[in-house]
Amino acid sequence: MSLYADYLAEIAARKEQGLHPKPIEDAALVDALIGQIREPGHVHRADSLQFFIYNTLPGTTSAAGAKAGFLKELILGESTVEEISPEFAFELLAHMKGGPSVEVLLDLALGDDPSIARQAIDVLKTQVFLYEADTDRLEEAHKAGHALATEL
Repeated sequence: MSLYADYLAEIAARKEQGLHPKPIEDAALVDALIGQIREPGHVHRADSLQFFIYNTLPGTTSAAGAKAGFLKELILGESTVEEISPEFAFELLAHMKGGPSVEVLLDLALGDDPSIARQAIDVLKTQVFLYEADTDRLEEAHKAGHALATEL
């Protein structure tokens, strides 16, 4: 069975017990969802979008890393998904509670596109879960004269 089929079976078993689906914490399942989302005609595309957006565990899980990486691709225009605009991708990153999402936001904030950098800084201003590695990156960028890092 595929990871996705296993997840659907687990959802069905939990539903019989009156339980909601467990959040997704494994990057391999998120990668499977992303693969189905990338295929416009995939039979499970709509459900995969829902699971990706609403069931992927935030924080520092491997699933969060996979989700943040895909959202970065969408923001940079490297991939497109009709249902997830760059603005919505920033919103999703804002709710991921640190870890991989902050790393992606810092990449975008310190990147070459001023419009994307501004949006990333605006989201970073709302984040409370920055780790020492994150603040070290900001300090280094500030010392190098990066105006947005200084603003943050």
